[in-house]
Amino acid sequence: MAIHIRLGLGHWPTPIYENYRTPASLFHMRVLERTLDFSVYFAGPLWLICLLVPQLRPSSRGVIKAQVMTAGVGWLLIIGFLTLDPTTFSAWVLD
Repeated sequence: MAIHIRLGLGHWPTPIYENYRTPASLFHMRVLERTLDFSVYFAGPLWLICLLVPQLRPSSRGVIKAQVMTAGVGWLLIIGFLTLDPTTFSAWVLD
């Protein structure tokens, strides 16, 4: 999505002031929204189901370790991207 918007505008968008809406960018935004919706509303309950049903998990230690490591690395990447983003893209997306 970032590449699409950068190429479409010719520069990084200015937060709050620029509204870049094309059919392709709206499609990209919808895909991003649905991915975030799944993460917020379905991934947690599915994780709990897999954790509670013994047939769905190989070992509880392995599952817990993998989940904690995945969540930790994911949050570090998100925080790092939002903090170290040299452009205004993340501010524009979150606007």
